[in-house]
Amino acid sequence: MERLKSNSKSGYMGTEPIIRLIIKFALPSILGMLAHSLYNIVDRIFVGHYVGPDGLAATILCFPYMMLTFALSIMPGAGGGALISIALGEQKKPRAEKVLGNGLFMAFVASLIMSVTGYNYAASIIQMSGGSGAIGVMAEGYFNIIVIGVPISTCAFAMSGYIRAQGSPKYAMGALICGALCNIVLDAVFVVYFGWGVRGAAIATVLSQFISFIWSSSFFVFKIGELRVHFVNFIPAPSIILRIFMLGLSPAITESAFALFMFLCNRALSFHGGDLAISAMGIFMGWDSLLFLPVLGIGEAVQPLFGYNYGALLFRRVEAALKTAITLACGYFLFSAFVVCFFTEFMIRMFTNDQELINIAVVGMRISYAGVIFVGITIVTNSYIQGIGRARLSIFLTFCRHLLFLFPAILIFPKYWGLTGVWASFPVVDLCGGALSVILLLYLHFKNKREGTVD
Repeated sequence: MERLKSNSKSGYMGTEPIIRLIIKFALPSILGMLAHSLYNIVDRIFVGHYVGPDGLAATILCFPYMMLTFALSIMPGAGGGALISIALGEQKKPRAEKVLGNGLFMAFVASLIMSVTGYNYAASIIQMSGGSGAIGVMAEGYFNIIVIGVPISTCAFAMSGYIRAQGSPKYAMGALICGALCNIVLDAVFVVYFGWGVRGAAIATVLSQFISFIWSSSFFVFKIGELRVHFVNFIPAPSIILRIFMLGLSPAITESAFALFMFLCNRALSFHGGDLAISAMGIFMGWDSLLFLPVLGIGEAVQPLFGYNYGALLFRRVEAALKTAITLACGYFLFSAFVVCFFTEFMIRMFTNDQELINIAVVGMRISYAGVIFVGITIVTNSYIQGIGRARLSIFLTFCRHLLFLFPAILIFPKYWGLTGVWASFPVVDLCGGALSVILLLYLHFKNKREGTVD
């Protein structure tokens, strides 16, 4: 039987029409994720025009390790956010506050380890990613500054997930937009006016992340949401830590695997195409973050709806949210694929005027983005599985997707097709991951049908 809703601040997630909730949560989340992507794209636009192709290559060499740190911020953010949504749906506020404290503890400890490790082994990390010579030195200077801000950015990202889980997506969006706008202004000051090059871009990014952190912290300091921060809840509770870890492990594995993929990708690009190919990847990843993250925003937006309504036994609402989110995600990717196909050169010229680099990037971007529509299914499926607390199934999906598709593609294709093989790895992974997600959704649908939780 479907559980009735209380008058709590988050209760509207179980009563308002699904499409209205999707829009209410998705639009702020999409705008927030777009703002977040501007950190990368704005840095690369300024670096590309005021430092040159070598500067672009330097920033992309740092990208794999920063993806690893992002994976660690996703684990407590996604795992803790899902648990908070479920606990609020079950009307268990004290448990939700305990999850909040333990999640922030996890985020700080993990990010501090990554920050110290990255700073102490910067040269080795850049070399492993394919950096050498003058570009390697430039990348190391950028990297040493960026890793200092890792604890700040990780805790800010985790808090954004907890803010959304309480039904306040607009506030979470505000933190990201504020940071992105500050990053644009500071890039102009440090890179253009002072001429500090890639180091200036790194300083601008760290300062902007600190501003986002202050914004997110104010939500809890001024007691805007339903949950309160109690220092006693920072004491690790093994059962909660394990649950957060299990629910956040799937997206963390996804980002970690992609980081390793980028390590291998940069090495293959360096071998088959040299520094210009690495620069082309930097341009592609800049646009990819801008075009890709809105669907991640949809996934993040609907996860609290999945969790709350599942915890409240409102299973029909869960299924309705799933169908709507998949439609929105795939529809957006279909539109963005059209834009990339017909406006590729214009998009790349925003980063550089080097014609040789433009030629390489145009081909690479069109090939890499060819299978993107299938990613919409994968992202929403992951959010759905995490939202309903199916940690093992989420880990299974992620493990299969990367072990069976991602690494074989980047290890095998370049051997036969050279630089084209590197670009072709992306659509192959997208297609196979989407197919696997459809199979899992069908499995869960028929399982729920047998159990009587759907019509």
